[in-house]
Amino acid sequence: MLDLSVRGAVVVTPRGRCQADIHVAGGTIVALGSLDAAARETVDAGGLLALPGVVDSHVHFMDPGDPAREDFITGSAAAAVGGATTVIEHTHGAPVRDAQELRRKVDHLRRRSLVDYGLAAHVWPDRLRALREVWEAGAAYLKVFTCETHGVPAVLAGDLLQCLRDVARWDGIVLAHCEDDAITREREAALRRAGRTDYGVVPEWRSREAEAVAAAEVALLARLTGARVVVAHTSHPAVVELVGRERDRGARIWVESCPQYFYLREDEVLEHGPLRKFTPPARLRSAGDAVEMWRLLRAGAITHMSTDHAPSTREQKRAGDIWTCHFGLPGVETTLALLLHAAHEGHLTVERVVDVLCEWPARLYGFYPRKGALAPGADADIVLVEPEARRVLTDGQVVSRAGWTPYAGMEVVGRPTMTFCRGRLVARDGRPQGEPGWGRWLPGAGAASGRPATSPGEDAPRRARGGAGGRAPAAGASAPSTG
Repeated sequence: MLDLSVRGAVVVTPRGRCQADIHVAGGTIVALGSLDAAARETVDAGGLLALPGVVDSHVHFMDPGDPAREDFITGSAAAAVGGATTVIEHTHGAPVRDAQELRRKVDHLRRRSLVDYGLAAHVWPDRLRALREVWEAGAAYLKVFTCETHGVPAVLAGDLLQCLRDVARWDGIVLAHCEDDAITREREAALRRAGRTDYGVVPEWRSREAEAVAAAEVALLARLTGARVVVAHTSHPAVVELVGRERDRGARIWVESCPQYFYLREDEVLEHGPLRKFTPPARLRSAGDAVEMWRLLRAGAITHMSTDHAPSTREQKRAGDIWTCHFGLPGVETTLALLLHAAHEGHLTVERVVDVLCEWPARLYGFYPRKGALAPGADADIVLVEPEARRVLTDGQVVSRAGWTPYAGMEVVGRPTMTFCRGRLVARDGRPQGEPGWGRWLPGAGAASGRPATSPGEDAPRRARGGAGGRAPAAGASAPSTG
């Protein structure tokens, strides 16, 4: 007998859509289409879209660390409500820098997550020799900071070159936070000397130039070493373009961005201060800036999206002045809704939403086709979406311990209504379902018998083109069968 049948939904993949029933047994999709078999549970999904569960590849749940900001229990519940069934997490408050620290974190989290999760490791300049061991222990990626931030030391050019050479030898993958340490330090010193404590220091301190210089360095070193690198939370078109130039020359490099760089204006920090303090900061100065970011996402120059969920409560955000209050925004439960709304407005298709939130991150970090796909053999990670449902985002809806959203008051069209992780209902109508502990740790690609990970699109043209992401699907990828 089947465990679950989801009947009548329109199944959406990056390559198209079709109406098909989804049949689940043992946490796995066993068939799409008609199947003459009884199920313990049947869900009528007529009129709904069925998407793969979101793979949110960049979140911070602060666990272990400062649970007052967020822990895995509240963070994973918020993820489920937002349609994410897999997250990749790293906390700066308790960084993972070697295999022993990774194993301790895995043990700590065994009963604390509602959804499945990978864990990233930090690159520490004086622990570069530990990188291969932590990769082979199952880290999903290695996080590099090119500037000192959140108490994490900067990895400067010499150490970065050594790191990427090493990573290239065993085909690991690096996620790089790109802000130049020398520029951010100079800007901070100058602003402090001037006695500045107004909210406008944020975009001047964490400047466009700092991001562009660091991204250029990272992209060049990626090309020179052959390492696989993802540029994190890319904030504006100039950075996307300069990374693209190195990709055209052969760099194995991808571009991540986040909704805040499509929806939040740079000048909002002048009014909201700490509630808009994140880094890189919002960059939009005009409607044209947003139009260009959407164009780059449609074309595939921005390859995928994450949240960079880094929450604090309002009270925590307001502690201290603009220099000392926490960086970061909550976002894990609003990202899918915002991109569904973008599809409603015509900025991109729902197929591309699935591409950038589900398939691309699953492929990049070695979880595809188990994650990021609705196909026989995949985990039964399913999000049912009401494509025409309208609602206004409010702070009162927020499940995250943050308790607020920067998008409060915004009307959006398109709503995730049910989220299944490996066939189990984990969220319904904006509320988490079930208890933490259902979620499992997903070891990264380096733990899979030492085999190198397979990245998407490396046999496709170097520069993404076309509205569906500009790359041929990897071998074996296809639209779901309805037979």
